[in-house]
Amino acid sequence: TGGTNGRPVPRMPKSRPESQVRSKGITLAGTMLILGLTVLAFAGGRLFGRVEEPTTGAQVETTAQTVPAPEVAPVAPELKPVVETPIALPAAFVRAPIVCLDPGHGGEDRGFARFFESSIPAMEEAMLVLEHAWDLEARLEQRGYEVVMTRETDTAVNVEGRDVNGDGRTAAHDAPRSNRNKNLDELQARINLCNAGKADLLVSMHVNGYSTGGPRGFETWFTRERQFGDRNAVFATLAYAHLKEQLAKVGYALPAEDERGVLPDTTADVQMEHSLFRHFIMTGPEVPGVVTASKMPGAIVEALFVSNDGDAAILSAPEGRNAIVTAYENAIVEYFERYPPEAS
Repeated sequence: TGGTNGRPVPRMPKSRPESQVRSKGITLAGTMLILGLTVLAFAGGRLFGRVEEPTTGAQVETTAQTVPAPEVAPVAPELKPVVETPIALPAAFVRAPIVCLDPGHGGEDRGFARFFESSIPAMEEAMLVLEHAWDLEARLEQRGYEVVMTRETDTAVNVEGRDVNGDGRTAAHDAPRSNRNKNLDELQARINLCNAGKADLLVSMHVNGYSTGGPRGFETWFTRERQFGDRNAVFATLAYAHLKEQLAKVGYALPAEDERGVLPDTTADVQMEHSLFRHFIMTGPEVPGVVTASKMPGAIVEALFVSNDGDAAILSAPEGRNAIVTAYENAIVEYFERYPPEAS
């Protein structure tokens, strides 16, 4: 099925066919009941546009422990208004900034998926971050920015399984239960698109997950060991600060001791081959013969945990999605206020 600008949207399940034929008497009674409810609804002025107010202070039961859900604002905030008039670039800009948005995963790689049983709907990282990227792309283009998307649909980038990084290996060379070569070629394909687009900034977009429902919050990762390592740190810090600000507006707040923070990727457990990889590949330095590095500053953003009930409630709500995308947008705008694009 098609969506806005021809993009695919998730297919909704078909309704079940009726298993019984209702009698005329039941049909008449049902019609009268519906008419009565309609009158009541109009009388209360709530027939259309009703918004359920979220429960506050709820306790969320997980497989590991009982975790307090973040407070949710009793009144839903206004969603970002749709402004059709383009926003002019700052006069100081000699050209439009170019941003490479990399929504993680896609295709067979679903990323983290929500599997805990609760009233919160199932969700997968691959589709969540793609929706965030679609929204963010539209907002940045509204501002006159140029946007490069590593993927526009729910597919992998290296769909043909090519040897993109030139090491002579592909997924066909992977050991059982290993995706090392497949992942290397996929990530290199994404980096190549950002480089080919001459992007000024790379934003790798993710949500987090865990095997239990306990971990929660958001975090950003950056590589210090680059020629633009300071700018990597600045953008990661801005992204974190704006996530904290925007999520607070929808009632999501964590105690200071639970905040996950802005993190150098040398502190991460990089799951490839430790003798080669000390950094995340998307934002890390060159690994001769294996990885051709990105040519622009950037950071990796992990916006909440799909595995945590409180976080998942935010991720599944329109207000939560708006908060996350607004945080991305504001961080990018502030970054370019500090580092305007240079002449090509």
